[in-house]
Amino acid sequence: DKPWFLLLPKFVHKKDYFVKAFYKNKSQQPFYLIPKKRYVYIPPKHFRDKKASDVHKKSSPFVSMWYIWGGTANATRMLADYYFQRSRRYRNITTKNDGNGDNNKNDVFCRCDIARSKSELRDLRRKKG
Repeated sequence: DKPWFLLLPKFVHKKDYFVKAFYKNKSQQPFYLIPKKRYVYIPPKHFRDKKASDVHKKSSPFVSMWYIWGGTANATRMLADYYFQRSRRYRNITTKNDGNGDNNKNDVFCRCDIARSKSELRDLRRKKG
């Protein structure tokens, strides 16, 4: 199998086609990176008609998250472990300055939560609610 990183709507993990494709096959279960801030998608020029308000010009009708498979169960586990360890390390360092005036909270490892299963996705949703 080849590794993949898919940026998809958050609701996809609940769809029958996703469950059938990935959760019936126990050997190919992805992990998830959930951005802490909603991604903003900018449509191509002239894709939408100009409106009096630009409020909806740069928004998406859905919340996105990353679905990640490393090519094998072991590679996927290693990627998830690496991200988890790095994000945990950076969460514990909140005041250290990187020398550029930026706090480590701007690091990629602090911009997303990680979930290794659908139940962890549910737990994250409940924690934020």
